[in-house]
Amino acid sequence: MVDLSLAYTEVQERLCAVLDELNEARANTRVPACPEWSVRDVVAHHCGLVVDMASANTPEFFGSFNLLDQWRDDEVARARDDLTGRQVAEREGRSLRSLVSEWREATVALLPILRGDHPFPKSVPPIFSGVLINDVVVHEGDIRIALGLDQAPAGAALSVALRGYGFSLDYRIKMLGLPPLVLAYDGKSRQFGGDGAAGATLSATRFDLVRTLASRRTATEILSLDWSGNPEPYVPILPEYGPVRNLTVG
Repeated sequence: MVDLSLAYTEVQERLCAVLDELNEARANTRVPACPEWSVRDVVAHHCGLVVDMASANTPEFFGSFNLLDQWRDDEVARARDDLTGRQVAEREGRSLRSLVSEWREATVALLPILRGDHPFPKSVPPIFSGVLINDVVVHEGDIRIALGLDQAPAGAALSVALRGYGFSLDYRIKMLGLPPLVLAYDGKSRQFGGDGAAGATLSATRFDLVRTLASRRTATEILSLDWSGNPEPYVPILPEYGPVRNLTVG
């Protein structure tokens, strides 16, 4: 069983080591995967997510809300975007140094939750343990690509993120009644969408699969991956946050 707190802090420490070396001008570097945001904005969002989840500050999610439906429910997608937009806006004008400091301080309250020692506040679903891992993994990749840095080493958090995104993919395939899809990586294979005969197999690295499922690959890029079977029914639903258009984001 993976200790989510250790998986999270491994990525956080590695990313903070990168951020600690940046001056404020470099913090303004635009992030292609998040085209409205700079590196500073990405950090502001994720810092805000940690703060909001630990304190149940989620007014955008008031009422009936199923994050798994963000791919098909415009109301859920808008609530998600309102949440992330607020997190950035609340920290507008702050230095990168102050954001990294707030992130580190906020993580103190998060780690016991990720370890399972304490639950999230009542209004925050347990699924957000996985959401936080997914978020830090994907945004580490976004920032490293934006800064021209090498890909981060594959560790426990990447595996957790693939499992989390795979859970959502399984849901989407079942909701649409598609044949199951196999994802093959590192000499392993996992089937999503049920136990019947698979309609296709996608083979890639864990990194490429996570980037694909996290809406960091265009439809053309997804089709160019190593497929067997018919990829066409799966291409539109692989990106969890909706399709990427006319943008190569690494």
